[in-house]
Amino acid sequence: MAFKYFILDKGLSAEGGFFLKISRANGTSIGKNDTLASLQKEGIETDSQVLAFIKNTPVIYEDGSLIVKISGLASFKLLKLLAATGQLFYKEISLIPDFFTPVEFFYEVQGKENQSVHGKLRLREDIIDVRTCDFIAGGPPHWFIKGPFMRMIATDVPWKLLLKTLTEQSPDWVNRFLQEHAEASEDEPKVIFAHPSAIPKTNPSPIPCLVLKDRLGSFADLWMDYGTVRVPYFKSEPIKNPAVQRDESTEKLWENDLIETGFQIKTVGTSHYYCPLDQVPKSLSFLLELGWTVLDCQGNRVIGHSDISLQLQSGQTEIFIRGKVRFETHEANLADVVGAFNRRDRFVSIGAGVVGLLPQSLEKGSFAQLAEEGEIVSGGLKVKKNHFGALSELFDSPYQIATDRSFDQLRESLSTWNTDVGFTSSQNFLGELRPYQAQGVKWLKFLYEHHFNGILADDMGLGKTVQVLAFLALLDPTLPTLIVVPTSLIFNWRKEIERFLKGWPLTIHHGSSRKQFDQWNQKGILLTSYTTLRLDLNLFKPIEFQGIFLDEAQAIKNAHTQTAQALQQLKGAFKLSITGTPVENHLGELWSHFHFLMPDLLGDEKAFEGDLQASEGDLRYLQKIKRKIKPFVLRRKKEEVAKDLPEKIEQIVWIEMAPEQRQVYEDYLSGVRGNLFKKVELDGMSKHRMEVLEAILRLRQICCHPLLVTAQQETAPAPSAKLEALLQDLELILEENKKVLVYSQFTSMLKLIAQRFQQRDWKFAYLDGSTVNREQVVTQFQEDAATPLFLISLKAGGIGLNLTSADYVYLFDPWWNEAIENQAIDRAHRIGRKETVIAKRFITVESIEEKIQKLKEHKRNLIEGLFDDSYSQNQLSEEDFRFLLS
Repeated sequence: MAFKYFILDKGLSAEGGFFLKISRANGTSIGKNDTLASLQKEGIETDSQVLAFIKNTPVIYEDGSLIVKISGLASFKLLKLLAATGQLFYKEISLIPDFFTPVEFFYEVQGKENQSVHGKLRLREDIIDVRTCDFIAGGPPHWFIKGPFMRMIATDVPWKLLLKTLTEQSPDWVNRFLQEHAEASEDEPKVIFAHPSAIPKTNPSPIPCLVLKDRLGSFADLWMDYGTVRVPYFKSEPIKNPAVQRDESTEKLWENDLIETGFQIKTVGTSHYYCPLDQVPKSLSFLLELGWTVLDCQGNRVIGHSDISLQLQSGQTEIFIRGKVRFETHEANLADVVGAFNRRDRFVSIGAGVVGLLPQSLEKGSFAQLAEEGEIVSGGLKVKKNHFGALSELFDSPYQIATDRSFDQLRESLSTWNTDVGFTSSQNFLGELRPYQAQGVKWLKFLYEHHFNGILADDMGLGKTVQVLAFLALLDPTLPTLIVVPTSLIFNWRKEIERFLKGWPLTIHHGSSRKQFDQWNQKGILLTSYTTLRLDLNLFKPIEFQGIFLDEAQAIKNAHTQTAQALQQLKGAFKLSITGTPVENHLGELWSHFHFLMPDLLGDEKAFEGDLQASEGDLRYLQKIKRKIKPFVLRRKKEEVAKDLPEKIEQIVWIEMAPEQRQVYEDYLSGVRGNLFKKVELDGMSKHRMEVLEAILRLRQICCHPLLVTAQQETAPAPSAKLEALLQDLELILEENKKVLVYSQFTSMLKLIAQRFQQRDWKFAYLDGSTVNREQVVTQFQEDAATPLFLISLKAGGIGLNLTSADYVYLFDPWWNEAIENQAIDRAHRIGRKETVIAKRFITVESIEEKIQKLKEHKRNLIEGLFDDSYSQNQLSEEDFRFLLS
């Protein structure tokens, strides 16, 4: 023990604090030259801590002791150090410090008319008037001495006001005090009136405050704010400040307003109100607009959003999006808002003690799509460029959007491809395009230039092949281009390429030509079938094609087939699926198409299927998919482009026989060549005219269906490629609710077709030479929407009928006289028919039908007279006979 410390009873300072005298414990004087630093060496550890704390404080030397003035801010810490020495005194009384017993300060207003304000201390059950304290000093915290005890005042009270309770008070000061403290907050000292009748009555209107109890805002309590005091509505207790009375009627009105939102009275745990999760944003937004105070579960004030501003920049493969979401005077970074949105948070932090309410509008439409598609990066979001269709709704939103030049060009290209200006076909393209076809080529060019891929899904008959070839003419013929088609269409594509593309090398990799692959110089078009590509995949995989085109692309509708998986391994700068039916059975087939075209567009297959299932109950999921794929799918129906279509479109469809059918054909032809050729050579044409005509007839029938010739044989019948092609086409047409005429000159063929219709439960009308009720049959087809098909014998129905309800006409087998074919087509294409009629002629490749077609072009007079009764046998030369049966 080296020193004693005395609290001096000097006048109270307006700044607080106190004077401390330091003396040696042994009674010896402290010299005038001694300093706090030098004395520190004399003391024990507790003394050293005290002296070290005040060593920079000015000192006064007085009668062998040192006196220092301690500021109010330093008081509390020093008092704790002094208490540790055990040598703290007041007027020679050893003090007992009590820093733990809470002492509450409050004001007591005494008197009814001439009122005065007294300071009171509540110590457990005892009330102490501050004027009776032995000593009191300002902190914070303020403290006092009463008897041997030194205690702290726990209540936060201004020191100057506490001093005023110790001095004389004027009436003006008292009145001003009562006005200012009529509504004390919970943190301020209470005001107690010694005489209740003297309490001034005030009736402030309550302001509602909704205090949320959980992170998502579904559970809440309602409080009423009376200015300086806030009380829970769910408790009917009086306000502690007697000067304020609760306005229960107004409080009830506020609760009614709360109930009119999504909130309902429901006690769960400690909360008294509940709101369904999907109604929280709307309810809170409504309350904020009414001026309510809303606090989140951590006590932060909630404010609503004002507007959103975005900046979009387009890169080579990505779109960068930056922006701000404003909440009154606060702002939140777009990335922070999207992060909160993706975490399913209801609020985003925007400042100290303040959070922003994410509005319900963000959960739907463009922002939700943006949040789902975007990847959070520094300063904003990053979206893959081929996902820009998902952002289309942004430009219909109220957001403020700024874009760079590159993005503007992308949008302009997307919006102008379907106009009639700005496109000139290549001189390498030898055809003419209708306006809608030119627009289709512009769309393909748009995809190609922006490194996108797509699906050309125009209706059957609108010329998808021609559009693709016109687009190909714009590309480089010295680079490899792959076209994959069903086996039956290889011949059609070869014909169309040779007809329309000038200067483009063409290599067919199929059948026997597969052996020549090593000789291909990888220039121009490589035409192959799906089956061949799958078998020879290793030949195709190393090649980097400038374009890969899939015709009848429904062949890859199942991504898990070997064909689809093989195609996914190919490398192509541009990819296009060509199909009139991108979806045949279910929307899940779309995923397979885009898994080949742009694998990242529709994401994971399971997630896509989940969206499809969700769309059954919420169409927003379906709309999301549609927005994504819209820029990359071009589908026009005939009705949409009717103004660009001629009244009649005629097409030749080349059909390749199946191997079994080809074998039947070649066997019969071989027999004809072995016998009939020798007879004609020996005896001349005129003598064997009927045999020649029968041979031609049988070969034509085999082209239609081998059963027409081999029906009596015991072997299994060979299939008909024509019949299968017809049925495949009709399936698509019937899905469009269109009507079809099917002509054949062989009634036996019509009956075979009818059997297949019956197996499929397709309702049809039938007319041949034996039909008695012709008018009834025609009326059925014309007027019955449930009868979409009409099978007609060419001779029986070629003239005299009005069949204007038909949209398609199929000539299953070619007739010798083209005029009769045209008459049959014109049964549908007559005055009164407004829509375009599409007529298709089925002709078998490398058969007598192909030979007849060539003769029809070069020797029309010969063919037209071939079966005329007045035909002279001299008109059919032996050369023509050999040509037809070669």
